[in-house]
Amino acid sequence: MRIIVMRHGEATFLDNDRILSLIGQKEALDTAMQLKSFLGSVNRIICSPKTRAVQTASIVKSVLAESSDLDYLSDLTPSGDVDSVISYVEAVCKPDDTVLLVSHLPLVEYLSYEFVHMKRCSPSFKTACALVIDIDGRQTDFKRFITPFMEPVSFE
Repeated sequence: MRIIVMRHGEATFLDNDRILSLIGQKEALDTAMQLKSFLGSVNRIICSPKTRAVQTASIVKSVLAESSDLDYLSDLTPSGDVDSVISYVEAVCKPDDTVLLVSHLPLVEYLSYEFVHMKRCSPSFKTACALVIDIDGRQTDFKRFITPFMEPVSFE
């Protein structure tokens, strides 16, 4: 399985909600284009139900997975439970899936750390950054870190 852990793009306040700013929309699109170049497509997109994450996931979906639905998982919110997210992914995804998880700080960093069984600290997630993680049975490792701010980092 390939997991992409992504933080939402830059957000701004609108009434009582946070939505993507114009910069955040561009960040999400830039990251989506880099992911497309590296991966081609994703099978499944699971995101936080918060507006800024849904908007980010929708932008990435338009580039990588037009035919897929967005799944919403309340545990992908900032205070979500890492173990619940991992259990959900293991329960609903197949071993050959490429899955995008769109979430928030600090959860994206916690998830990244847990997916590789705490053997490597995750990079710092600025807005719209995405970490590609390969999982092959018990073998897991970071594959690539994609950011709209600079060239991607390869872990190979």
